[in-house]
Formats: sequence, structure tokens, C-alpha cells
Amino acid sequence: MKSYLQKSFPPALRSCWIKLNAEFKKRLLKVGLTPDQYSVLRWIEEADEDRLCQGELAKLMFTDANNISELVKRMEVMKLLVRTSAATDRRKKLLKISSKGVKLLQLSKPIAKALEEEILADLDRNERERLLSILRCVCQKLN
Repeated sequence: MKSYLQKSFPPALRSCWIKLNAEFKKRLLKVGLTPDQYSVLRWIEEADEDRLCQGELAKLMFTDANNISELVKRMEVMKLLVRTSAATDRRKKLLKISSKGVKLLQLSKPIAKALEEEILADLDRNERERLLSILRCVCQKLN
């Protein structure tokens, strides 16, 4: 079977994502998080406001509200975050990282950074910036 990785963009991108996610998952095992849990904690931490709502998180993670709701429920049971209702809209669920979530996120960040550095090691700064620029361009075309 010929390798389509070199000839076609979608399989190449999918292959990279699957391999990256699998390797990140393997490395996060020692911390006790999944890649999705790491992403949730990172997005909440990086939010402009003190808290992020589930709807905004779903958009940031390119998934639907049901998937986010289930993921957040599991994370709440694990005491990684706290959900509260917004004062202005009781249906709107706001997310805040718990102290346990902060601790695990801090343990996970060096793992994420090391993996990124390993994967991009053969690219210089300009090539890395160009790669990110290309990926942003592709993403914008899909919106």
C-alpha cells in the first residue's frame, strides 16, 4: 500500500494529529490527565475572564456542548474544576480550575512543552512560525 502521507493533505494532517495525541496521552499518564482534560484546564487558565463558560469551551475545543458537558462532569467528579451557574443566567455554567486542577496542569505543562520541542526540533524559529501561520490559514478557510 502506497503512503498517502506524502501526497494528500487531509491524511497527512490526520496522521500527525493522531500520532501527536497518542504520544501526549502516553506521556500524561504519569500525571493522571488525558489530552482533553489538559486542554480544558489550559483553556480555562488562559481565558481572559476569571471563568470560562461551557459553551465557549466547546467552541475553543471544536466540539459540541454535549461532549463538553460530559467531559466537564467527569472532571468535576475528579475535583479538577468547579462548575457554577452564572448570576445573570442560571443555565450558563461557568468553569473554574480547582487547586487540584492547578497542580496537575502545572505538572503537565512541562510535558506538553517537551513534546512540542521534540516534534519541532528540526525546524528553526522561522519555520515554526511559518508552520503555525499555514495551519491558521487552513483553519480560517474552514470557518
